[in-house]
Amino acid sequence: MTVLAQHLVVPTESKREMAKAKTRRALLKSALRLYSLEGAQGMSMNKVAKGAGIAQPSFYNHFDSLDALQNELSTQLKDNYLSPMRLAWVDMLKDYDVLSKVQFNERCQQCLVMIFDSAFQNIALFQHLLEDRPRFTANIENQSSLNNGLGNLVTEIQEEWTEIFIQGLQLSNRSCERSAVNLCVDIAAAQVHELILGCHQQRYSRQQAIDTLSSSFDALFANFLHGSNSSE
Repeated sequence: MTVLAQHLVVPTESKREMAKAKTRRALLKSALRLYSLEGAQGMSMNKVAKGAGIAQPSFYNHFDSLDALQNELSTQLKDNYLSPMRLAWVDMLKDYDVLSKVQFNERCQQCLVMIFDSAFQNIALFQHLLEDRPRFTANIENQSSLNNGLGNLVTEIQEEWTEIFIQGLQLSNRSCERSAVNLCVDIAAAQVHELILGCHQQRYSRQQAIDTLSSSFDALFANFLHGSNSSE
């Protein structure tokens, strides 16, 4: 029994690592909660630490800076947002040429439902992310300083959408200038953002918004893909 008990004892170092990982998760949750409530203006190391139940000096045991924490949280949010829908969008673009109008509409609506569901899981977070995204500036140094943490998440997600579109094009044996893909993504994203906020403000139903977007995307993709080159 004594030998068995020795094997069941958790090493002190493992306990420490488990406690550290728990606190790290608590800090990330605290930052997410705080950002959802107050946006970038309300973020501070002291508030994040207090929300996680630790003193501010202990913050540095887990993250080098508030920016480092936000960057990790941003990566997690981006992956959680894109992972369930990446394959669906790639497949829709890959199969675009063989889909009937009805089939495209069905696929498109399924993809849009995933986007709306994701946004409405934390609509306050979604609103703050849109409000805090950096605006274009010719000053490279200032632009770089804006591109840290959660404030740049919307821009990073749109860059990922560009990669998703390019992957779909490649699988359908098409090619297109990246600038054209960026334009298509920017137009689509602006429409999605506007209608999600409109639903939140109860100006129309979610299904009305999805129907409108599906019809708009049909025209947008048709025009976009018509201008792409097929290698067949």
